[in-house]
Amino acid sequence: MAQRFLVGKVVIVLFLFIVTSAVAQQPRNYDDHILSDGKLEPEELAAVVKIARTDLKHLTEKALGSVENDLNASGIFSPEAWMLLKGGTIKQLKLDQDAEANAPPKIKVVMYRTALRSVARHGQIHAAVIAYPGALEKEGEKKRVVVIEHEHRLGVSGLKLVPIKMENGVSHFAAHISQKKPFEFFYDGE
Repeated sequence: MAQRFLVGKVVIVLFLFIVTSAVAQQPRNYDDHILSDGKLEPEELAAVVKIARTDLKHLTEKALGSVENDLNASGIFSPEAWMLLKGGTIKQLKLDQDAEANAPPKIKVVMYRTALRSVARHGQIHAAVIAYPGALEKEGEKKRVVVIEHEHRLGVSGLKLVPIKMENGVSHFAAHISQKKPFEFFYDGE
């Protein structure tokens, strides 16, 4: 009896595997999509890049505004993350109270990356940023920076290092330095 039950389970699992494989191999229907002809024209590519840049600019401004408020209030800031929801709303990602109060900054960044990856892979967001404190060594001098990791579903991923200048308790941001960053939220690798 137990053997017959086990064989039944194996058959069901095998059936589900075959059905899932067949569905996954179905060709995608791009009739109403920008890729309907199988390629991107320069104008179409420019439109995609413009959308991604605009979305990431709004998220970056939101992140820097929050960092600026924290710096002006206390001179320090903690890692924070924001995401652009499918409906166009920008929402801050929150950690639970215990993690927010007790986790070291590096662990908070890891938690944000993990949470954003999960939300992105489930198709719930279009873009995301994480802002956290960092340091940049230039000419033998360490400078404080805001590190902003950003990604967009349309294929844009990068890192901005924004130097911080504090004068009389008021923060100012210098010109940012951009760097490449492999995808982590929406896709694997480059």
